[in-house]
Amino acid sequence: MTAGMNDEQIERMSRTMFRFCLSRTGSYHDAEDLAQEILLIACRADHHFEDEKAFCAFVWKTAGNILKSWYRRQAGQHTEEPDENLPDHRAEELEEQAQDHEQVQKILREMTRLSSDYRRVMVAYYMDGKPVREIAANLSLSESMVKYLLFQSRKHIREGINMEKELGRLSYDPVDLTLIFWGGKCRYYEIFRNNRLRQNIVMACYYDRLTEEQLSLQLGVPTAYLEEDLKKLLEYDLLKKKGLAYQSNIVIITRKELEAVRRYNEADLKEIASGIREFVDGNMEKIRALGFYGSDMPANSIKWMLVSLILRLAYVDMLQGDMKLDYPTDCFGDACFRFLMELEKDDPYFMGISSCVVDGNALFFWDVPLNGEMLHPAASTSRANMLMSLTDSQPETDGDRLICAELVEAGLARKTDAGILPNFPCLDAAQGSTLNEMIRPVAWEICGNAKRRAGGIAGIMAEHAPEHLADYAAKLPVLCQMQEAEEIMRMLCESGWLLPAREGMSATTVIMKNK
Repeated sequence: MTAGMNDEQIERMSRTMFRFCLSRTGSYHDAEDLAQEILLIACRADHHFEDEKAFCAFVWKTAGNILKSWYRRQAGQHTEEPDENLPDHRAEELEEQAQDHEQVQKILREMTRLSSDYRRVMVAYYMDGKPVREIAANLSLSESMVKYLLFQSRKHIREGINMEKELGRLSYDPVDLTLIFWGGKCRYYEIFRNNRLRQNIVMACYYDRLTEEQLSLQLGVPTAYLEEDLKKLLEYDLLKKKGLAYQSNIVIITRKELEAVRRYNEADLKEIASGIREFVDGNMEKIRALGFYGSDMPANSIKWMLVSLILRLAYVDMLQGDMKLDYPTDCFGDACFRFLMELEKDDPYFMGISSCVVDGNALFFWDVPLNGEMLHPAASTSRANMLMSLTDSQPETDGDRLICAELVEAGLARKTDAGILPNFPCLDAAQGSTLNEMIRPVAWEICGNAKRRAGGIAGIMAEHAPEHLADYAAKLPVLCQMQEAEEIMRMLCESGWLLPAREGMSATTVIMKNK
């Protein structure tokens, strides 16, 4: 394209090409496609024209070649066999047309990698045939800015089609990230749940600042499909933008980092698992003798109940309580921790833990996929209240009976000869107090071991975190040590001491009552 040509001349050429193609094809749709293809080829970098006449000659030659190719495709729909005896000049012509088509595809490929402002202007001007003045009005830009964006877009496209570009690893090997949240109201689950694109955007920007074009290349996704996700991540302060570049604003504990922590912890966790096993085996009958609702469960279920209570007491109540978490404040003014972990997909030991306390009665969840479906997402406040009352009274109103039906369907309650009862162990105040006193020494031992290792884990996390998130990452070791509970359960299961508990009561869900 010549430097002396103005936008009005280009616009006239666009209309001329459309009318020419329409007169030759008789199809409005095909004429639009062909005219756009002709004009896109005009952006090629390897053509420098001295004047408008030379440029027009090139465009008309291109138009002729593209129309010949179109005629051939139309004729090919009625041709049963290819002509193997084409003259040499026809073969050369076909080769030239193939090269033109390949060039068009390269131009279109580069357009998918333009950032939003550049791409919108290019599409409006070259695809939709709108004049600069109209584009400026529609996009709330000055006409000079539209011309600048067109110039820069053409420059990017020319540079791009002459460069070898490799897609990033995340384009063919995306990560799966799981949100870990500690605090009050969580606003972040829906941001990442079942949205691998957002997960991989923050992964791509974790160590490096990337523009939209660079993100497009890293993820193998056209920039048009990144815009809304980038806006949402910026809105929730999970990305920061400086100039044209983005960088993640949430800590990501990578698989490599988790493996380093696992190696560091291995000997201590084996010792902890052995101590839990020894305690439970030595106290099984004493614990059954407490006579709580569910004390007649199979031995494997009692083991699961005790393992969950010991690990909760050690890592949640003792470790986190003793270390006094310094909660940061997020962009919504909430005190919370939120970070991502690159966990093994479908890890059977990934914990879903939750608790609900009403009038001094506590409902604890320690869900493990190995034992079946997660129960804690189904426990609303009204359902939790009903569950904690079922051992004392049965539902009387239609509303209560409806809630109980929902509890049975969710697996949180079961129908028995005595009525509807919780589908997990329940301890009264005396039973709960006695059991807590029994498990407290082993839990304190685990807590002390974890505290001794917290500094080493903090060092590993600091080594892996980008500089701008180092202070935030330094506060996470205590929360990340919750993952040790998963590794301990894995060790106990792989030794054969613990078995999956899919039948009967949910042994890792427990009610502790205040009476």
